Amino acid sequence: MVLVVRFMRLPISERHRALVIRVLDPITALCGVSALALLVIVVGWPLGPDLRMMVRAITTALLTIFVGQELVRVLVQTHWLRYLRERFLEISLAVAASVELLFGEPILGWIGQRAPDLPASTITVLYLAATQLTLVLLTGLRALRRNRLLSSRRLSPGMVFILSFAVLIGTGTLLLKTPQATVAGISWMDACFTATSAVCVTGLMTVDMAEVFTRHGQWVILGLIQIGGLGVMTITYFFAYFFAGGVSLRNRIALQDLLSEENLGHIGTVLGIIIGFTFLTEMAGAVAIYAFLGADHVLAHDRVFFSIFHSISAFCNAGFSTLTAGLADPALSGQTGIFSIVMILIVGGGIGFPVIKNLWLVCIAHLERRFGSRVAVAPRLTTNSQVVLFTTAGLLVGGTLLIWLTEFVFGHGTSNGPEWFTALFHAVTARTAGFNITPVTTMLPATAAIMMFLMFVGGSPSSTAGGIKTSTLAIAVLSVRRVLLGRSDIEAFGRRLNEDIAERALAIVLLAVGFITLVAISLCALHPDLSPADLTFEAVSAVSTVGLSRNITGQLGDPAKAVVISAMFIGRIGILLFLLSFIRKPQPLGYRLPETSVVLT
Repeated sequence: MVLVVRFMRLPISERHRALVIRVLDPITALCGVSALALLVIVVGWPLGPDLRMMVRAITTALLTIFVGQELVRVLVQTHWLRYLRERFLEISLAVAASVELLFGEPILGWIGQRAPDLPASTITVLYLAATQLTLVLLTGLRALRRNRLLSSRRLSPGMVFILSFAVLIGTGTLLLKTPQATVAGISWMDACFTATSAVCVTGLMTVDMAEVFTRHGQWVILGLIQIGGLGVMTITYFFAYFFAGGVSLRNRIALQDLLSEENLGHIGTVLGIIIGFTFLTEMAGAVAIYAFLGADHVLAHDRVFFSIFHSISAFCNAGFSTLTAGLADPALSGQTGIFSIVMILIVGGGIGFPVIKNLWLVCIAHLERRFGSRVAVAPRLTTNSQVVLFTTAGLLVGGTLLIWLTEFVFGHGTSNGPEWFTALFHAVTARTAGFNITPVTTMLPATAAIMMFLMFVGGSPSSTAGGIKTSTLAIAVLSVRRVLLGRSDIEAFGRRLNEDIAERALAIVLLAVGFITLVAISLCALHPDLSPADLTFEAVSAVSTVGLSRNITGQLGDPAKAVVISAMFIGRIGILLFLLSFIRKPQPLGYRLPETSVVLT
């Protein structure tokens, strides 16, 4: 590739090069707008055979133009190697477009052979949608790079995160309002609610997904879930890079904190690992679910889509299901194999990518050392990994035991499989996944209270889960231990923790409690006819982006739905990060006020 580009590089002056770029830019923009229009048509409206052939022909023409103009851009560069490094994402998308142009038909045939359950028309539409999305992204990247207004703004990662999620929710709302997304239409409020729930990987629904949304609409929701699940790690970096004209040192440090990455230069690599690990895990989960369903299962006619949808939904901790009753549907009664895969995916998505990376490096190092190919000292589990793993294990074991006691020992709860298995599943899913294998409405009040606590804590940092996070709970408990034992430092696993971490943990807990209280009071005020306990359960579920409900989401009016939408959105962003994004950092005063004391007890 390097030799080919060097051989074909055109001898051209700087003036002529600028002229060529000026000619190519409007052509690229026009093709990008055309690709966006085609994407909306493909996703939103049913395609007959003639229209589908016409869209494919236009798509081929657009791909040809895109690949051609990108090749010309590379050939007219003087420092082409630097250009390839600086435009890595655009070049990667152009290569993807080339693959789609040259091997589109063989790819469609291969998918058709491997997935005979999918209709050929559906495979073609998915291919067209993926192609148009590639072209739109390529055009968008170039437009963002050249927009002086955006590049001049210094947006914090928190504000970029908020704006990116708002744009995704708005786009999802529009796509869900298109004719092909629903069977008989949907209101704007329900479309916005569903899009917000999907992007924020919550799982709350005001309508029945199985009855209201078509297969195309369910694909749209699945896409929003996937993007939302990766959002906290990837979208923030992406928009910060292009909105700010590159990742500044300040934003890289902020992203370093989000990703728990010690080496600033490795953040881009970490994002690639995150995306690769996510897709591989979801693919493995889908294959496992597909195998457990079996060809003779009642859902055999929908095995492929069911497996893909629930694998992505589980790993992203979204809790969406294509079945009316979710995993509690009679069609899945006693399917402990599928439930086990779902639990593994939930824990894998909610444990946090820094922990997974650390565990991987430790395991690889120990294996290399064992086989004599590594001399250096093997890396150890970081304090962050130990805190997360210890807290996660404690919550799972303690939650399972408490739910089993309240639901089955002191009560007569409903089980789906062994009683201990049902208790374990709900202890796992309450930590922001939102699936249920028995009706939540039949759970005893004590069990609901335990699940609210688990929902409030949620998963781990830098994961697809929500809640205040396991590390926040651990730091709060360690701070209490320091006070009770009269120690001067917060200690964990032989290390001393900075007091700033304790202050941040306290702020997160207090803000979360206050915000949940505000949401619960608002819902109770808007719906005095509904149970306050059920509305409080709904508030905790929305703010913690869990998705479990006591079957009252569909009974909410539009004002209450707007409150829940805001709760899901702010809860997904993080209450502390949301507030800090709107507060300008004050300048140092240069002095300190006199110290005093306040009576506490």
